[in-house]
Amino acid sequence: MESTDELTDARIRTAVREAQVAAGRSLLSTILWTVLAIFSVLVGLQLVQMGGFTDGLASAGFVLGGVVVTGCSLYLLYLLHWK
Repeated sequence: MESTDELTDARIRTAVREAQVAAGRSLLSTILWTVLAIFSVLVGLQLVQMGGFTDGLASAGFVLGGVVVTGCSLYLLYLLHWK
């Protein structure tokens, strides 16, 4: 890291501009993954619901798939917002 005596206005502006771009990308990425995770929770719940209307092995498959998709999506939301 450089000492503060060697910093110029142009270098400071460049550093701030790069940080703003990185922060903007991070925010957009968080929003995108949040929307996808919420959509995936809904898909998982729909699979569980489909499992309730089918019989036999297909029912177990739908329910298991729905539980896995919902659990993974909720874990992604946890990682994105609370960890």
